[in-house]
Amino acid sequence: MKVFQRCVILIVGATSLSACATEIVGSTQSTIPVVTTTTTLPAPIGDIESLLTQLHTEATGLGQLVVDGKTSEAALIVARADAIWVAIEPQILESKIDIAEDVKRIVDLFHTAAERKRPADADKAVRFTTLMLESVPQLLNK
Repeated sequence: MKVFQRCVILIVGATSLSACATEIVGSTQSTIPVVTTTTTLPAPIGDIESLLTQLHTEATGLGQLVVDGKTSEAALIVARADAIWVAIEPQILESKIDIAEDVKRIVDLFHTAAERKRPADADKAVRFTTLMLESVPQLLNK
């Protein structure tokens, strides 16, 4: 009997509560103005050595940004590294020195550092760009 009474109370309670609905009067359409902002990175300019120096500068702070969880700032550094790669690749290919794959690998380290949250990869990018900066003048016969 008690089970029957509980079931009746639950059914009556559920139906009475479901009868209380919110009625929306007027239009449910709302227009929110869309704000669009575009950030255009300046195209990096310079010769192979200066672009490698810029790449080294970008790599220097990336590891700490990853550790601090500043993903938007890290993504901006990755975007600048990509822009440097776009600027440096034709120069490397034109100069006939065999470092294009190595520089691309450094840029890929930027991506793994930021996207996979691996600050050690950013540190590797710093070390590899340092080695590149030391060897490029000899490769270019300067």
